[in-house]
Amino acid sequence: MTLPELIPARILNEHVYCRRLAYLEWVDSEFVDNRFTAEGSFVHRNVDRERAMPPPPPDEPADPGAEGAPREALQATAITVSSARLGLIAKIDVLRSKDGVVVPVEYKRGLPRSPEAPLWQPELVQLCAQVLILRDCGYEVPHAEAYFAQTRSRYRVEITEELVAATLDAVKSLRADAEGDQPPPPLIDSPKCPSCSLVGICLPDEVNALTRCAGKTASRRLVAGDPASSPLYATTPGSRLSKRGGRLALMEAGKEVASRRLIDVSHIAVFGNVDVSSALLRACFEVGIPVLWLTAGGWFKGAAIGMPSRNVSVRMRQHRAAALGSPHLASAFVSGKIRNCRTLLRRHRGKQAQKVLSQLTKLAKAAEAERSLASLLGIEGTAARLYFSEFGSLLKRPVGEFVFEERNRRPPRDPVNALLSFFYALLVKDVTAAATAAGLDPYIGVFHRPGFGRPALALDLAEEFRPLLADSTVMMAINNGEITRADFIGRAGAVSLTEKGRRKAIASYERRIASELVHPIFRYKTSYRRALEIQARLLAAALTGDVPAYRPLTTR
Repeated sequence: MTLPELIPARILNEHVYCRRLAYLEWVDSEFVDNRFTAEGSFVHRNVDRERAMPPPPPDEPADPGAEGAPREALQATAITVSSARLGLIAKIDVLRSKDGVVVPVEYKRGLPRSPEAPLWQPELVQLCAQVLILRDCGYEVPHAEAYFAQTRSRYRVEITEELVAATLDAVKSLRADAEGDQPPPPLIDSPKCPSCSLVGICLPDEVNALTRCAGKTASRRLVAGDPASSPLYATTPGSRLSKRGGRLALMEAGKEVASRRLIDVSHIAVFGNVDVSSALLRACFEVGIPVLWLTAGGWFKGAAIGMPSRNVSVRMRQHRAAALGSPHLASAFVSGKIRNCRTLLRRHRGKQAQKVLSQLTKLAKAAEAERSLASLLGIEGTAARLYFSEFGSLLKRPVGEFVFEERNRRPPRDPVNALLSFFYALLVKDVTAAATAAGLDPYIGVFHRPGFGRPALALDLAEEFRPLLADSTVMMAINNGEITRADFIGRAGAVSLTEKGRRKAIASYERRIASELVHPIFRYKTSYRRALEIQARLLAAALTGDVPAYRPLTTR
């Protein structure tokens, strides 16, 4: 992988703080805001406005008679400087200049560490890098300064030989890490992790639980934060989604009927003939919000995700795995699906389905050991027939209202199959968004073969979640009376949801995916929506070798 020639001083700070964090930010281009980064941006709101800086003083003064005359003090903000010789680039918050001497000033969000040593080592390295760049550009820089907004205090930072050596060593160490095939290992039980904005991407506790610390009892309780954003569904034919400032607006007949802040939207699902403005699309691309299109009947047709993630190493390994074959991954997807199908039947049928449950147990074990894709397809097909032979008995509505005899699709010929197909499409839509967020290519799979317009990897990852999020939602929506026969329409032997029924179904699905489970591996509570992204990121980690193997999410 070709990396930029210049290392940002900010990334050097991250490297000294946590090598893995610097790799994820610089090499994989991952970044997520949290409370601390948002507060830091607020503190920097004024100094982030560019104001020009003076040029370095010439070797000889233009007017010898003016030599020694005091110069007016100048101040510049948001100044970018670089040095090709050092291989460094920095954006300086404030640069104070007087009498040919310049001093970089770093604005800080929090409190000083102590009056005697206000800055931590990563911050000292960042300031030292700024000083070294300025000196290499010809400026006289006697020291640096740090300004703490909370206490409105300013501190002088001396640039010692030891600090210069530590900074140059950090440059070499960061380049060595960046040239590696995978990120450095995560920190172990570090107090730095909970406040890190990339903890949900790095997954330090999860990776350690699966690899280097396997068998060790964690010294802290693992917590998986649920995303603050949620999907937005646009289902009204003829409506239009537009951008209004920092908000997304739904327009019907030229009037705004609803709006939501863009920061509250995880992705947009567009059903049927709903227009999306180009201004909104550009805004979504800038902040990484996928826009996914489905037919009015719920068939997933495609997605717009802007520029793909710069994390090309994951996609390269994914494409290699798909080309060379990864039977261990395919077997994990299939065995996970079968086990979750068995769990759903066991919970609701028990001894009445004992024969099928025993057969599914054997098929799950066979899938785990199988390394032939053709045989896996056969195992998966056999398990599906057994599972769906019992699925109709899970529906407890009055006799004749909902009848399920077999799985059929393209098109579905009864209401239950129509509902299954619709929920499967919603699930694949959500998995596509999760795979994209993890830097994966949703169209290159290892079990489902790639095809035109087919999100093969999303279908792979969706397998283990079909019983958990789609089949169980069908059962609950019907048994609770949320969906009735009046919510379906039949045409030429095909059955589909009405517009009202589609809205009911989406509401049922969203309740289910927002519900919590205790993660079977990490033992923390998390929503199914968050679990989708965790599994996508663990798949990416398995592809890069960060964890030894992909483990499907299976409930008990």
